[in-house]
Amino acid sequence: MASSSLLAGLGAQRWIGNAVRRLWKTASRRIATVPVPPQPYTEVRPEVADAIASGHPVVALETTIITHGMPYPENLKTAVEVEGIVRSTGAVPATIGILDGRVRVGLTHSQLEKLANPQAEKWKVSRRDLAYVLGQGRSGGTTVSATMLCAHKVGIPIFVTGGIGGVHREGENTLDVSTDLTELGRTPVAVVCAGVKSILDIGRTLEVLETQGVTVATYGPSKEFPAFFSPKSGLEAPFNVKTSREAA
Repeated sequence: MASSSLLAGLGAQRWIGNAVRRLWKTASRRIATVPVPPQPYTEVRPEVADAIASGHPVVALETTIITHGMPYPENLKTAVEVEGIVRSTGAVPATIGILDGRVRVGLTHSQLEKLANPQAEKWKVSRRDLAYVLGQGRSGGTTVSATMLCAHKVGIPIFVTGGIGGVHREGENTLDVSTDLTELGRTPVAVVCAGVKSILDIGRTLEVLETQGVTVATYGPSKEFPAFFSPKSGLEAPFNVKTSREAA
């Protein structure tokens, strides 16, 4: 099965520990016998590589929120705080970004500072942009689609983010549809998020996710699909899981 799963819910800090541990335990059983070959243009931080090799839970994190989503220094503070939340659950954070034409899996603090620097040239890198940015030796923040791809290549099956991209309003005319949705349909990574960004057409986004064969489930007491910073969008997910065991 090539498609991924989308687990949406707010208040992630309360339950991410159990969910991640159970999801990782389930996923690691499936990938344990599949060796991860060395990836060109990719450097994995030793702490992350050791955790993957030993079967310890690892959580991938994106970097466009650092490079394009928030102003400095809030972007850097947020990145450090999110990594701290992951560590507090017993998992190892693997923040993924691109520096000088190399995919870095598990950024150091100094590397986070480089991407957060408002004076530095930084690209917003989706799957489409990876070849050019890497070939040209550029730096940038990885979107949901690029982060999923890079995480999968190094053997990380779980990715946590804020809100995913989707179908833009009037997307039925403009065909402005985020590559996050097609990536969810082709790359087997479980994505834990707060739903779709609220400025998007959430209904049509759910329809595209269905077309892509993505399992979409809410985590918590209801099937109400969240809208990024709001627990209610007026729409329901097709599935609901109430415990971390169900999610895994």
